[in-house]
Amino acid sequence: MRYVANLTHGPNWRPGVTVHHQGQPIVDHLTAMGRRYDEGSLLLGGPFLDGHHGIAVLEVRDRDHAAEIMDSDPAVVAGVLAYELDELTAYFDAFAGVRTTESVQRLGEQAASRA
Repeated sequence: MRYVANLTHGPNWRPGVTVHHQGQPIVDHLTAMGRRYDEGSLLLGGPFLDGHHGIAVLEVRDRDHAAEIMDSDPAVVAGVLAYELDELTAYFDAFAGVRTTESVQRLGEQAASRA
């Protein structure tokens, strides 16, 4: 299953300072994300150019596993980053070679049956 972690500033984010200058929690976050990438659970990750948000696309067994990964992230633990998780239903996915040929109506029916 694919989950997207939408990363935002946590309660301990230092205002007026970029992500690259948030200190050791971000250094440790980058190291942890590197490990997740190496093990295959992180497919894509990084900050947006606005400096206020980031993303981590995770390939995991379920939502609990995604939350476990994010809850153990050093920057989340330190309160520098916070996140929200959303399950992704990929209609187009170059990583997995997925390209939908279904109609919008059929995609809607499939989504309704999963809800």
